[in-house]
Amino acid sequence: MTATIAGDSRLFSAGSGVIYEITASGTLKSYKDQTASGGSLLAPAKTYDLNWKSFQKVWAVGKLLFGQTENGEITVYSQSDPETGAGTISEVTVRISATSAGAVAIKAADDVWAAGKNIYTLTDGKIQAWPYMSSETLSAPPRVTRVTLGTPTVIATGLTDARQAWSPGPGTVNTSTGSEDYSGTIKGYTGTDRLTLANAEIANGIYGQIFADTAGCLADATGERPYFGSPPDDPDVPAAVSDPDPEPEPAPQDAQTASGRFVQGDGQPAAGLDVVIEAGDLIPEEVGETTTLPVLGKTTTRADGSWSFTIPTTLPPDVREVVEANGGALNVTATATGVTSTGVIMSGTNFTTAAPETASAAMQASITAAAEEAPDATSLLPQAPDDMNELEPSEFATATSWAATQDKYTVDTIGSAPLPEWQSSAGAPPKDYNPYVMDGTDVSGMKVTPYMGGCERKQKTLKKWIKYTVVAEGHAYWDAKASVDYDEKVTTNIEAAVSSPTGKYKITGGKSVGNSFGYSTGYTNQGPYFAKQWKVPIEYKKVKVTIKCGAKSVSHKEILPVKYKVPSGGATGKYGKNVASKDGGDDFKKSPKKNRAYVEPGAYFQLSKGRTVKFSAAVTVDFVALGASTQLDREHKQRITAGNQTHSRHYIWGKNGPVSGKPGVFYSW
Repeated sequence: MTATIAGDSRLFSAGSGVIYEITASGTLKSYKDQTASGGSLLAPAKTYDLNWKSFQKVWAVGKLLFGQTENGEITVYSQSDPETGAGTISEVTVRISATSAGAVAIKAADDVWAAGKNIYTLTDGKIQAWPYMSSETLSAPPRVTRVTLGTPTVIATGLTDARQAWSPGPGTVNTSTGSEDYSGTIKGYTGTDRLTLANAEIANGIYGQIFADTAGCLADATGERPYFGSPPDDPDVPAAVSDPDPEPEPAPQDAQTASGRFVQGDGQPAAGLDVVIEAGDLIPEEVGETTTLPVLGKTTTRADGSWSFTIPTTLPPDVREVVEANGGALNVTATATGVTSTGVIMSGTNFTTAAPETASAAMQASITAAAEEAPDATSLLPQAPDDMNELEPSEFATATSWAATQDKYTVDTIGSAPLPEWQSSAGAPPKDYNPYVMDGTDVSGMKVTPYMGGCERKQKTLKKWIKYTVVAEGHAYWDAKASVDYDEKVTTNIEAAVSSPTGKYKITGGKSVGNSFGYSTGYTNQGPYFAKQWKVPIEYKKVKVTIKCGAKSVSHKEILPVKYKVPSGGATGKYGKNVASKDGGDDFKKSPKKNRAYVEPGAYFQLSKGRTVKFSAAVTVDFVALGASTQLDREHKQRITAGNQTHSRHYIWGKNGPVSGKPGVFYSW
């Protein structure tokens, strides 16, 4: 169950499912977690006429709420209805002095929380328990008049990797490394006078700040699979059977041919234009370098704007070298350029992939499958004057871009949904954007004809980055473990983008990244209740393409994937976003019956053929989101291993079809 709040709000809990929010303006709101009865995670309870903006640290337990200001003074409040969070909140008369030992320790702490009759502090790996006492009036109902802190007890030391801690219940403490790159680990400790490690890996792949409630008591799980209402069991579901050593798919007959279609701005075919076919991976290596891509050949668009080109049997040595390094895939940049009657240079760039006859059957199958994700047509775009100055957007502006906003979420909210047609590196996607207005005239409907004498293109590398990119995901719900294997080489197709004259970006195809790296990445046997994406480091470049047609010189920018490359001192792979919302009984109930199967207790199922779903926002490069998908095979698999519980079945189901076919990904219940 998930819920959304503003990114600049703060949350804290008081137990009993009561959750408090402090908004950016300081307003205090309360909510009730009603998921136990199938309701909302954040059911609104009450909005209070209190301003908590000045509090630097906040925590609560039962009916007591605590807030510490910058100077260290602690104000205590009392909630009249701690079970619902909808009562009256009144300030306790006597505040805790900023100079008291407890207030000083809390101000210096990395984290503070409360459970039972203790306030806990985590400071440089040491946890202290501070007993608190509250004084109440004898009136009915009683009113809290004072809270005092006693002498602390050190209950743990040496927890140097802990950045956050909380108590899920009495006598328990969990810690998290608080990672900001989805590689954090939660550990569990038990004890009262002294904590001992009970579970070194409750969960991993954790990102950012964790918000946790405290239960009144903890009990051992019975092993029952959780579900609200009647479980939607399906006795007719077949058992899932894995192919332990899948054979490569047969090579298609058209993998050696690159093809596409160009259209004008109004969608009409761009007929009769020359299409220049270049080897797209030979862009300049270093920032500031300029080159001309090797031309493999030329063709002409047909009456409907379509074109096709068969890759030559013999490739130039430098092209052959990059093809071999890329696993046999030849990334092609196909460009059609022309001019309107008013002299505006129009150009379209289609990034696609082909495979020489020497490529493996698996690579040829991968390229053919990736072609199914390509745009139906590539639009010609007006080109900006080469001397146009492009101002770099401010840090504030880039932080509000659509892609940057999506990156803030720890849960995948996009899935395979289409990206915005146009993206801006500064601010939200432009609405009703028209890139065809040049000097006040809309040129989208003007016929585009070949430029007499032809045009030349040059590429200059402006920037380069290494960005961790989603290439797979795994799922394991009740009594199961998830694994993702991404080994030996890359088999992923990643989108590329082209700019308009005003610096907006549009996806115009994709490139196959297939270089070898010779080792294993991924995760193994994570779960139960685990579902994470997996990301690997890919190098990207921003390239300026200058087009010279006679005396005219125009240009645009391109954002391109290049190759798998581990940054110096960096990880070979990282956890991505949480995708657990796609698992569970509700989604199983909604799935097509033909897509369902179950895994026998103690057995496993793996998906090792076909292509993954498209991860629409797999990576953000220069504040522009790009999608990706991976070809599954012996080295690239999604796997689930069922536990030994027998009172319920371990169900799985495919997103795009039966798990025995090409489902793209499978989910778990």
